[in-house]
Amino acid sequence: MKNWAAAELQQADLGDTRRNKRLIRIVEDLASKPTSSVPQACGNIAATTAAYDFWNSPYFQADDIRKPHIASTIERIKEHDIVLAIQDTTNIDLTDHPATSGTGYLDHRKSQGLKVHSTFAATISGVPLGIINQQVWARAEEDLGIAKKRRQRETQEKESQRWLDSLNGTQQLMPEDVKVVTIGDSEADIFDLFSLERPENSSLLIRGTHNRKVEKQCQIFTPSNQPN
Repeated sequence: MKNWAAAELQQADLGDTRRNKRLIRIVEDLASKPTSSVPQACGNIAATTAAYDFWNSPYFQADDIRKPHIASTIERIKEHDIVLAIQDTTNIDLTDHPATSGTGYLDHRKSQGLKVHSTFAATISGVPLGIINQQVWARAEEDLGIAKKRRQRETQEKESQRWLDSLNGTQQLMPEDVKVVTIGDSEADIFDLFSLERPENSSLLIRGTHNRKVEKQCQIFTPSNQPN
């Protein structure tokens, strides 16, 4: 696991080599004991304190941590002709941590935490390649109940915009010679997503929730009819 973490994050640049090394150490510790608490995974008080200090650092952002992993993911993607870009949203539920600041309501008004929308790359046989896009946000309390007015709002004003932003982010990173199939559940059945401009190597596979008409026949890609 140690060698993997160092290789995976070799392009990390947090402004200081000590921060880069601390990032690798934290990944090593947490990945080796994924079901343990932070103190248990870190192993001692010094390492635990260093981990929390690292997360509280004002000298870098979450995207700076994601970038080296995404760069390594793209290198793995280049080894394949077709990849799946699987989008989905999940919750980080921090309801039991009331002292945590910067959270928002989740699917229940009494639940507090963060929303996370990730695009995860995988091969057509299901081998994971890594994350290529991720958005994290906290819902504002004043927006509670606004979903009831979703039909009156433009897509860019709604959380639905995350599907479009993730598709754009995926297409910007994807090598031109790699076919990417973006996959989403019925929540992604949005006309604005379908009408978004896409390059030749970009396709969509969305679980439908609305009856729709299309102007041309759709091609279904399976392992037996992959393009050369």
